[in-house]
Amino acid sequence: MGSCEEAGIDRMEAQRSVVVSHGERKRSYFPMNLIKCGLRSLGLLQTGGMGETESVPDYLTNLRVSDVFNLPSEDVQIDPQIFTAVCEGEKERLEEYLKKRGTSMACLKGDQGGSVLHIAAACNHLELVKIIASECPCLLLKPDSKDQLPLHVAAHAGHSTVVESLVATVGYVSARLSDEEGSGRRRLNLYVLKNKDGDTPLHLALKGLHMTSAKHLVNANQEASFLENNDGISPLYLAVGTGDLPLVQAMLENRKEDGGRRYVDIDSHLEGRKYLLHAALRARSPDTLEFLLKEYPSLVDERDKEGRTCLWFAASEGYYQGVSILLEQWKNGVYVSNDDGSFPIHIAVERRHIRVVYLFLTLYPDSKHLPNKKGQNIVHIATKSGICALFLFSYLWVIGWINTLVEKQDENGNSPLHEATINWRPRTLYVLLLMTKTKWLYVQNNAGHTALEIAENTMKDNYIFMERVTLMVLLFFYAPISRKSWWRTITKPAKPLEGGKSDNYVDTLLVVAALVATVTFAAGFTIPGGFNASEKKLGLAALEDKPELAYFMIFNIMAMQSSIVTIAILIWGQLGDKALVPMAFAWALRSLFFSLLCMVLAFYWGVVVTFVNVKGVVIFLKVTYAIFLFLMLFNLGPHVFLQTPGIPAFLGTCFLMFVMLVNEDSFTTPAKKENSGKEDSTAKKDNSGKEDSTAKKENSGKEDSTAKTEPEKQEIN
Repeated sequence: MGSCEEAGIDRMEAQRSVVVSHGERKRSYFPMNLIKCGLRSLGLLQTGGMGETESVPDYLTNLRVSDVFNLPSEDVQIDPQIFTAVCEGEKERLEEYLKKRGTSMACLKGDQGGSVLHIAAACNHLELVKIIASECPCLLLKPDSKDQLPLHVAAHAGHSTVVESLVATVGYVSARLSDEEGSGRRRLNLYVLKNKDGDTPLHLALKGLHMTSAKHLVNANQEASFLENNDGISPLYLAVGTGDLPLVQAMLENRKEDGGRRYVDIDSHLEGRKYLLHAALRARSPDTLEFLLKEYPSLVDERDKEGRTCLWFAASEGYYQGVSILLEQWKNGVYVSNDDGSFPIHIAVERRHIRVVYLFLTLYPDSKHLPNKKGQNIVHIATKSGICALFLFSYLWVIGWINTLVEKQDENGNSPLHEATINWRPRTLYVLLLMTKTKWLYVQNNAGHTALEIAENTMKDNYIFMERVTLMVLLFFYAPISRKSWWRTITKPAKPLEGGKSDNYVDTLLVVAALVATVTFAAGFTIPGGFNASEKKLGLAALEDKPELAYFMIFNIMAMQSSIVTIAILIWGQLGDKALVPMAFAWALRSLFFSLLCMVLAFYWGVVVTFVNVKGVVIFLKVTYAIFLFLMLFNLGPHVFLQTPGIPAFLGTCFLMFVMLVNEDSFTTPAKKENSGKEDSTAKKDNSGKEDSTAKKENSGKEDSTAKTEPEKQEIN
């Protein structure tokens, strides 16, 4: 038995030393005192009437410590009947099967290499676990194919009563071993043993958020709280991530009370990830965050594996309360950058956490000037942030900072207007230009480009909605500089998709136009109110004297005629002449939009003339149609407007309301060259005299034949 005992202890020592302090090894106990020390934290010691009496759970009284390391010499595969009996927790049936087969319970092994104690623990059969642990205590040390003990299995499943029972058994065995082997013997410690993933039972309990099981394990052994698994994560890190402050305090409590500290020194104890503040911020636990900052203020200097500071991380999460707590303890944190050179205020702007941005600007107003590695300030970054930019620009405009920040250029010479154009942000451009009064329109970047030139040179020939709106906004603000400019066009023609990609587009327009033509044609002969049956007016409209009926017929006729024109234009555009295709598509879309609008108005007047005396219906109809027409104009009108070349600038004022409602947040900017502001000098010959083939148009795949140091400025007709 001695060799088996040594083998069991050696397995634990191979994973982690479980040496008890020199003082403990020199200390001697009575057996009951040892048991009491092992069980007191578990609440298994009861108090009698006249004094404290030590009581051991009944199922442990029959346990023989000599059997703990008496592992079976061979394993027997569990058959289905025994397996089901254990899964059902039926002790009598299990004993009956074992008696018939003459097999010891300790020899049984499942498909995953687990013992009957593993199965019972996984199935949460507490009474069966107690019986097996008392009769075959060696199974406490027997791992399965994943190197998991029954304690691992119970902790992973979150069966707190089973965990508590196994902890009590381990504590009892440990106390008995310490007494029997003498004061120099190391105590049994299963809590630090790891499975193949490097997880202790405490890891598994916390990963499954089984807090009661975790508390039992921490009370039994504090040392496991600081061990890392294969991913470098300790149970302490996981506990902080759950936001359970009492559990964190229990892990960190200085039970030996050495050095006069209430809590242990994590620098010398904690393995793996030490950036605990990041975990507390992710859990959004202000109590845990304040506790860690108070007891371990040096943690503010810890960075995660991506080089992020705790304040930067809090700002990226938009955790306002966490940012406030950190700023109280870490006054200069706002001026500490990440490894990538960005500051906390930058990520708050980028992630659209406007309350956090206001907090930074209120407490540290000079942080608005902080540049990232690209030399960009918060306004540069805000141009990519959608709705956040509106609030930030409004705040900066009220305070009077907007002009100071808009004039700044990054390392490529790009101003915020350039950045907004590169990222196709029409609403952001509109707000910036409105606030700065177009004074920065002619600022050029290092390549000599203005914002308008970037839009004109990089816009694709086919119709991309955000690109067209962005160009329209820029052209609109360029135009009012002189009265003649009001007649300059703010829209450009779009080319249809090449090859057969436009077939679906044509088919859709044809189907809609045909449906409108059919419906309006039929409505012309089934007019509201019907026809007159009298001899004098036989066959005439019964409501011919109503002006509403005339409106109905006018709009119905116009809808039908426009739809017929749309069909004719689409047929005309499919005759094979490529020169006719762009013009046909442009006119067909306009004609179809007009027919749809007329059909809607025809239906409105047809209902009004029928229910003219029912005031409630008329009022309801007017309200709903006002909303409906706005939605129709908002959803379809801009697309027709933008694909109609030659729209003069003075008509652009009708489009401004739409620009403010454009949802930039849902638009993903296509991949662009990282150094978009640099001069397109890649189209120059390299040292060998060969032309650099990297000078290509974005996403075109063709070599840029212009290859000029300054791009041609497109003339605005």
